[in-house]
Amino acid sequence: MILTDGQDGFHPRVATGFPRTPAGADTPSAWNRQPAVRGGASFASAGSTAALRLLLVEDNPGDARLVRESLSRATGQSFAVTHVDTLRKALDHLSAQPVDVVLLDLSLPDSHGMTTLENLQRGAASVPVVVLTGHDEPGVAENVLERGAQDFIAKRDLPDFPVARAISWAISRMHAQTERAMLIERLAREQERLMVELHHARQTQLALLPRGDRLDETLARMGLGLESRFEPSFAIGGDLWGAFELDDRRIAFYAFDFSGHGISAALNVFRLHTLLDDHDEERDDPARLLADLNCSLTGLLGAGQFATMFYGIVDIEAGELRWSAAGAPRPLLVTGSSRAFLDTAGIPLGISRDAVYQNRVTAFPRGGGLLLYSDALCDAVDSADDFLGEEGVEALVAEAGGAEGRLSLDRLLDRFFERARAPLTDDLTVLWITRT
Repeated sequence: MILTDGQDGFHPRVATGFPRTPAGADTPSAWNRQPAVRGGASFASAGSTAALRLLLVEDNPGDARLVRESLSRATGQSFAVTHVDTLRKALDHLSAQPVDVVLLDLSLPDSHGMTTLENLQRGAASVPVVVLTGHDEPGVAENVLERGAQDFIAKRDLPDFPVARAISWAISRMHAQTERAMLIERLAREQERLMVELHHARQTQLALLPRGDRLDETLARMGLGLESRFEPSFAIGGDLWGAFELDDRRIAFYAFDFSGHGISAALNVFRLHTLLDDHDEERDDPARLLADLNCSLTGLLGAGQFATMFYGIVDIEAGELRWSAAGAPRPLLVTGSSRAFLDTAGIPLGISRDAVYQNRVTAFPRGGGLLLYSDALCDAVDSADDFLGEEGVEALVAEAGGAEGRLSLDRLLDRFFERARAPLTDDLTVLWITRT
């Protein structure tokens, strides 16, 4: 059935295959069983027996009649049709009455072309629109769809064109577009919430780093210098470094790097940082400390998770460095004109309870420097897909002034970022420790 909105009310026209008006149903509202939003669409599903509220915006009476003839041949769905002949009347109706779908002629007495579609959508953005067009030029159909219409009908195909089917498809497309827009909005809100949480997590992780004011005082008293750089590849990462003042002549430096990136690696950082605080009695014995940390982490970490670590004690009275390591990148010791990589052989933490670690000692005289770094430095790839490697690290030290004893970490990293392909895929930690 087609219910037509005329000058003196709604006049039912019975079409073959449509149910007759139920008792007491003398207005379109009696046919509508869907909840409605004024100016919006209730999106009745295909095959629904409730009358779809159709707004036909067409100034040509002949074309309007052809649309009705096409609708009269449809089965399984009835339509409550309101016919207006100007865009202004259409907008007035949309602001006052709920509508399920609009059939829109682009050429009206008060509007023409794509402006007609754009102005209608401003008045009812959530209503599906099927454009009626008398234009056969290539690209017209694509243009109206790109501008937001859900479908189009060429007038030359009326009345044989299945208008009811086009309406059903248009409503389904609007359903999908609305759901997609809602999903995108939910994802955007969730992403915004996640970014806020990551920001807080990053601030918490940065708070684990040594406080500069406290550390600077200790370093100055011991005649040590320190430059550092800490850059997670994600908002938060799996690297961390720190320092412990053991007594008036000794200070310990550590750096560790967990496998993986992002949140899971960062959670493990907090775990190991807590364990370091719990094992304060072993801080003056690097090998023993690593062994205890390893036993604790082996029971905590998930499959495939581990940490490489370097822990070294600078003794300014003895003029030496005592260290132990668990598979960390080899630090570079610079003394005068000589440069040597330190041995860091050892099973990474968290893999095997049976892992054994050993202490090593080397001279660390005045004027010497120690470069500690995570594998983001030596594993970086240049534009030719070549790894920087230890040779590249040594070259960076020389270029940054290490050969003359005037190394600057800022210069070293400037050279590094000139070579490394951006963005870095791993967390970057670099320390330059010197004896003055």
